[in-house]
Amino acid sequence: MEPERVSELSDLLAHARASRTGAGGRAVIIRTPSGMWCRALLVEFTDRQRRAGAAPILVSCQHRDAHEPFAALRQLLTGFDDATDSPGDGRFDELRRALPHTVPDNDRQLFDELYEALLPAVRRCPRVIVADHAQWMDDASLRWFAYLVRRLSRLPLLVVLGVRTDDDLPARDVLDDIGAQAACHETTLRPLSVHSARELVQRAYAGRVPDDPFVRLCHHVTGGVPEYLTRLIEAQLQAGLPPELGITRVAGHVDGRPRLTRADHIRRIAARIEAAAVTTRLARQPERVRALARTTALFGDGADLDIVADLLGTGPDRLDGPLAELVRIGALRRAPAGSRLMFRTPELRDAVHDTIPEALLRDRHLRAARRLGDYGAPVTRVADHLLRIDTLDADDHAWAGAVLYEAGRIALETGATLRCAEYARRALRDDPAPEHRARLLVLLGRAEVPTAPEAAGRHLEEALRLLTDPVERAEAILELCHAQVLREGDCVESVMRPTHGAASRLGELAAQDCLDPDLRLRLRAVMHQAAPGGAPSTREIRYGAQLPAEVTGVTAGERELLAALASDSACRAEPSTVALDLIERALAGEPARGSASGLLLLRSVVVLAWAGRLDEARTWAAGLTAGAAIGPAHSRIGLPAVVAHCLCADIALRAGNLSEALTEARTASRLARGPELSALAQLTRVQLAWIRVVLGQYDTAAVMLRGALGVPRARATALGVRGRCRHATGDLRGALADYLECGRRLAELGIVNPASSDWRGGAGLALTELDRRDEAVSLLDEGLETARRWGAAATIGEALRNRARIEPPRVAARLLEESVAVLENSGARLQLAESLVESGRVHALAGQAAAARQSLRRGMGLAQECGWDLLVERAHKDLLACGGRLRRTSLSGPGSLTPSERQIAELAAAGHTNRAIAEFLCVTRGTVEVHLTHVYRKLGITGRSALSTRLAPN
Repeated sequence: MEPERVSELSDLLAHARASRTGAGGRAVIIRTPSGMWCRALLVEFTDRQRRAGAAPILVSCQHRDAHEPFAALRQLLTGFDDATDSPGDGRFDELRRALPHTVPDNDRQLFDELYEALLPAVRRCPRVIVADHAQWMDDASLRWFAYLVRRLSRLPLLVVLGVRTDDDLPARDVLDDIGAQAACHETTLRPLSVHSARELVQRAYAGRVPDDPFVRLCHHVTGGVPEYLTRLIEAQLQAGLPPELGITRVAGHVDGRPRLTRADHIRRIAARIEAAAVTTRLARQPERVRALARTTALFGDGADLDIVADLLGTGPDRLDGPLAELVRIGALRRAPAGSRLMFRTPELRDAVHDTIPEALLRDRHLRAARRLGDYGAPVTRVADHLLRIDTLDADDHAWAGAVLYEAGRIALETGATLRCAEYARRALRDDPAPEHRARLLVLLGRAEVPTAPEAAGRHLEEALRLLTDPVERAEAILELCHAQVLREGDCVESVMRPTHGAASRLGELAAQDCLDPDLRLRLRAVMHQAAPGGAPSTREIRYGAQLPAEVTGVTAGERELLAALASDSACRAEPSTVALDLIERALAGEPARGSASGLLLLRSVVVLAWAGRLDEARTWAAGLTAGAAIGPAHSRIGLPAVVAHCLCADIALRAGNLSEALTEARTASRLARGPELSALAQLTRVQLAWIRVVLGQYDTAAVMLRGALGVPRARATALGVRGRCRHATGDLRGALADYLECGRRLAELGIVNPASSDWRGGAGLALTELDRRDEAVSLLDEGLETARRWGAAATIGEALRNRARIEPPRVAARLLEESVAVLENSGARLQLAESLVESGRVHALAGQAAAARQSLRRGMGLAQECGWDLLVERAHKDLLACGGRLRRTSLSGPGSLTPSERQIAELAAAGHTNRAIAEFLCVTRGTVEVHLTHVYRKLGITGRSALSTRLAPN
């Protein structure tokens, strides 16, 4: 038994002893909420009294007993009869049979007779009477107990009444009268402590020691109520889940909704358990209380008392009593006067809503929608009720369609794209007129662009067949273009260079004089980016002097055009200062929400990353993943979020944060699930494969690339990554073919910037190894020239290093010296580390051992910081070959840990198990164990208990 119940049992036993000492009888009322195991306590107390020879009698009331006069008293007399061994005590059975089935006008005589019959039995043997669920006791029996308690001073008798304070209390005045007597004591059962909750969990898990955060969360969400806690643990056991929280993270998405973390899963189960208990208590309430609860449940975000009263056909002041009852039983929150009526949890509200008969739901929600409209409620609240109605009468179609369209428009403006789509689909079910149908289809298409571009394209195409107004058609075609860009599913080739597609239909619209000026700029932005066949558009507006003076970046259209011009400039590898200037102007204002703004930010992030402005790129990409463009309601789902996480991975890789890059790419992969996001699965596989190639995990990368290249629209960047993988594994001819095909496809799109893919460098090195030096020199010189024109340090440094690899040591040393100097303050740590290691190798070949060791040590240290173990091993071998020795500090201590080792060590130090760490990082448990083995060796410890001390800063 839990310590709390042991203490309360001791109190009851003390009252029982005192009632037998001659000091007079006592009464105890245990007032407690439901689920506190009051019944178990009373049964245990009764058993102990029976063993002590006190002849206890347990009366258990049922809810139906409240309407049956003397039902509890009959149980009591039966108990006395069963507990009496002396002959002639059949008097109790006679009294029980004589009890009336109706309440007499004057029950005093009956009570006196019962009391006189009770006296000899109680005086002959001390008694204990326990009545559980006394809140359900019938009025007549409860009045008898009140009569008895007032006379306890003459009897060696203990009376215990267990009352659930949050359940039906038909005779609470009589209970209050009993509690006011001098012989009566009141007590309340306490919730379980965290310590007791831990013992309960440990017993349920057969002695397995539970995780402390798991226990504390379970205790918190159940409020320490033992019944709720037990059911919660049973649900965890049935699901096969261990008694630990693991690591809080979003584990992916199902049907467009985020999967629950373990903590969220526990909270939801606890809320459902409580909701089931409350609805059970609600079912025992009078009809007027249940009707109020059901009507309140119609309003998901809170109900106005005036509207609820109107729907119930009564006045607000007539609902004070039922409202108090709903608060008492735990259904509604206690709220100040004038505020909305709110259920304690959404799960409870849904459970009560489910009790409304299906035949009545349509009428109830329609009436609620009408009343909300009459009271001037926000249109979205009215529309939420219309969503609950499958079919409407023809007379309601026009009104409902207008409400749903306006609610959808507001939802779209606030970024709630999924909600907007729900409103539009519901309105379309009523078969609206063609003109209204076209507007609804455009609204639906705009809402679906970020999350379901395939469906958005179908709906926008249908709308275009119905629309006649040029402005409306232009807006629909713009959204259709955005849907096509996102549907293509690649952050470089699709976002930076969208295919022709729907943009071919913009020519005639651009010539219309009636279009809004800002809309005309948006049209020009799309036309500029989507030239037929990837060739420069004849309507192309070049950057710089030819940019119209009125384009200042104030309006949404101007910003979109500026971003389009910057993208084009970056793809052509024109000086990066031009593209950066355009991007700065495009990002200066507050972009509008929606697909256009999402594309603007995606293009901006790509340009900033290509130009080496990694901190700015990371900031804007983080804004995309947090929903800055597509709205907070669905910020972590949809195509922009997947592409944004891929961009974050690319930025981290460029900055040399391999662990962060891997985490971001895995997040993108988990988000890119479902038929609408199948194109993006290719993108995430390519991003993950590229990181695996850098890490030297070529077999894993090859498997990922097979999936990415086994689709009809395989991307050029995927070929470039596969070329690197083949090159590293010795397949020179296969690598060269991939590099050249990657370059050909990028050239068709007009992307020549080496920041997108250094296919020239890879092809040049492969050609060199195949003894085709002249071709290699041509490609490498072209790559270096293009990199210098673009002007980003990372691309220049890489191109210089590639060129050095085919030159003799003296020339190579000069080129590598320039490469290191260019990369020194660029933030491109991987490129700098590789150039330093290559410089050390070249110095060693030239016989300059001291310079070689210096470069190798520095490059090796930087590679360790990045977690690039492959380069660390290569540098280590070269360092030993030129007579160098590793410094002790590079082999031990916290500074020697790679980012992956440090991440795992910190998680282990925080108390997470190997299994939880493996699940969080999406690796095997064996990988975690291997990393921890390396950590223990480097830190000079034998186990995880010392991790927190060794990892702490000095």
